[in-house]
Amino acid sequence: MSSVSQKEDASWADPSLLVGLPMAVRAALMLNVPKIIDSAHPKLSLSAEEICKHVPTTREQIPKAENLEKILDWLCCNGIFSLIIEEGDDGSKVKRYAHSPKSRCLSRDHTADMLLMYTSPELTRVWPHAHEIVLSPDVSPFELVTGKNIYTYFAVDAPQVQELYVRGLNGTAGPSLSLLEMYDETFKALKGRVVDVGGQEGTICAGLVAKYPHLQFVNFDLLEVVRGAPQIPGVEHVGGSFKESVPDGNLLIMKFCLLNWDDETCIGILTNCRKALPVAEGGKMLILERLDRSTEATDAHNEVARTGSLWSNFQSTVMLSGARTRTVEQLRSLALAAGFSQLEFVNHCPGFDLLEASLSPSGHSQ
Repeated sequence: MSSVSQKEDASWADPSLLVGLPMAVRAALMLNVPKIIDSAHPKLSLSAEEICKHVPTTREQIPKAENLEKILDWLCCNGIFSLIIEEGDDGSKVKRYAHSPKSRCLSRDHTADMLLMYTSPELTRVWPHAHEIVLSPDVSPFELVTGKNIYTYFAVDAPQVQELYVRGLNGTAGPSLSLLEMYDETFKALKGRVVDVGGQEGTICAGLVAKYPHLQFVNFDLLEVVRGAPQIPGVEHVGGSFKESVPDGNLLIMKFCLLNWDDETCIGILTNCRKALPVAEGGKMLILERLDRSTEATDAHNEVARTGSLWSNFQSTVMLSGARTRTVEQLRSLALAAGFSQLEFVNHCPGFDLLEASLSPSGHSQ
């Protein structure tokens, strides 16, 4: 039997960390501090007064450097930004702020967009009800608070949050395309059409069509999502719901979709995907997901992947009833139930995993 340490450590329970730190990060992002510090090159550090000169404001607003220091000092204390104290000509102390390894990621648009989304008023009012996933598991806390499915709510009541969500997911296209490079020969030999199921604004299709212009690409997502998608040469945007049908394709790609739905819905989605593939010659579906790593031990090799998996498992359940991360075995069971011949793990990167669901040439599961 493994032993459990009984020594108390209450340092993590400081409300300033649990509540204050995320909101301080949000404040810095709202004030555009990460990118303002980026612009300081080659100076590399700025005082609060210098930062305030570049903070976006309305005509009536006059930024107060003293209060910006309060935000940045707290963030620096927690390793987000670096504090540099210089001595002025008169002997006074002057505080200057620079990037730290932790704060540099805040300059990446997709990271900032996701942080702003999760700390938005629309979502922060949901988190006090997180305990309801235990007490009322059939309805997500998000639905309890808003009375709507999160996708409907974003589209109808909070388009500004949906924009952050879409932009944040668009930012994962780079790592996704890197993982898909191992299918380079498959794409080169393929003829016909590739469909990105749930492809948001088509960033993955855009990356692929530039490399494989001989293929037709379809970016498939909800009508309200693709309606605002940019025009991409060689890519057709198609609106619809994968719970109803999926456009035909010789190869399908799906990213971050299955973890948002219960098993029954996932089988329905995968069935529609299987029906979209050619029966005579078989077909492949490349699935990018976060796997369930809750039973893995955390080490330097998998720390990022495991942390992301555990967070996804928790937050998706708060936002969507029935949502969950799954193991390879659980995903394989869903794929087989949907009529695929097999599902195999292929590879992973720190943010997510790549799996392949395939059909035998007969189109029947084995």
